[in-house]
Amino acid sequence: MGRLKKPYTFEQWPGLLIGSGCALYPLGWDSEEVRQTCGNLSNQFELGTCEIGWAYYCTGGGAAAAMLICTWLACFSGKKQKQYPY
Repeated sequence: MGRLKKPYTFEQWPGLLIGSGCALYPLGWDSEEVRQTCGNLSNQFELGTCEIGWAYYCTGGGAAAAMLICTWLACFSGKKQKQYPY
């Protein structure tokens, strides 16, 4: 395998970065712009009268799928293929 002991860790970085972006996104809900739009009830992790759209959930699901698929592909990439006598 060379110098990398776990090659799948490099492939998981995009999923981790997208997932951390989704986790940190609600920290901005207590800004003045969001309070003007969603009412004074909005705070960190409390959106007030606004709702989260489907794109946020799709991004979180895509990040989870990217991490799972990359890990699964990396686990099976080192296996030897059967040699067929063609």
